[in-house]
Amino acid sequence: MSMGSGNNRFKNLLVMSMTNRGVEGLVRPFLPPLVPIFMLHQFRNPETGRPGHDPQMVSDNLTYLKKRGYAFLSLDEALDHFNQSAVKRHKAVVFTMDDGFREQVSTASEVFEAHHCPATCFLITDFLDGLSWPWDAQISFLTYATERPSISLKSERFRGDYDTSTQSSKRRTARELKALIKFKEPAGVDQLLDELAIETGVSIPQLPPKGYEPLTWDEARGLETRGMSFGAHSKSHRILSSLSAADAREEIQGAKTRLGQELEIPSNVFCYPVGLKGHFGEREVELVRQAGYKAAVSAEPGYLTPASYSLEKFGLPRFSFPDKREDFLQYCSWIEYSKNRVLNREA
Repeated sequence: MSMGSGNNRFKNLLVMSMTNRGVEGLVRPFLPPLVPIFMLHQFRNPETGRPGHDPQMVSDNLTYLKKRGYAFLSLDEALDHFNQSAVKRHKAVVFTMDDGFREQVSTASEVFEAHHCPATCFLITDFLDGLSWPWDAQISFLTYATERPSISLKSERFRGDYDTSTQSSKRRTARELKALIKFKEPAGVDQLLDELAIETGVSIPQLPPKGYEPLTWDEARGLETRGMSFGAHSKSHRILSSLSAADAREEIQGAKTRLGQELEIPSNVFCYPVGLKGHFGEREVELVRQAGYKAAVSAEPGYLTPASYSLEKFGLPRFSFPDKREDFLQYCSWIEYSKNRVLNREA
């Protein structure tokens, strides 16, 4: 047995023992209400080779939570409880998704419906309207579709050599190229896509190809009647802080308007594109508030608590859904919150 597998087994045993009913019952009364909001990304697809969450693993985790007495709340329900200062459930969890890819949402709906678990999907409205498809999905498409073993970017803004010889190297390259936009050059997305199309020898189709198609509005309306909620994730998924104030306002307000036109009861919560620090700031928070949303979610990790709801109502934290059971349970329980409290006190 490798050292890594031994450590994972030890962590799993430790987390399981610290989250049993007896320990939870002793610790929870001394903590504020903790609601982790999880965001899920793509689901694994063996046919296309795209990586992502294992649907069976997600289902198994939901089964485990139900046995442990956790309540499944929709995002709006959780926020309404906090807004009323009447949260009495300590053991509750919320699930969200971003973007609105058909394959992503259809797989998620099957998993969550089987457990009577609500979920909220934040939609890119121009994507569903057929006007554009997400820039980060285009980067993935170009990287995976190329037959060239390597690519080289030579412009002043984007410079570097990237391996595209295997599926794993393509996945790594796509991740690195997206990071360039997210953390260094958010305004350069069009330039990067143009350069990448040339270097990969792949043309970007006007409509998203198979595996990248969006949910349709009809499908969204059907899922809405079965318990799934939909919120706004901007119109085009551009990083708002890189846009002019007028364009950022249109991304935020325009998405809200489209959801109101197409859906019966859209969520009144906004989701920032990418959503990490630097991708939105005071300007974007004020624009979201002016558009009439009651709250907004980010991609910064953390819990929904009375304090976070009061101080970060328009930048609420979410955890990325982890691939390991022990990590998931750590976020759902009191362990992660207590660990961060100790680390922050020491810092």
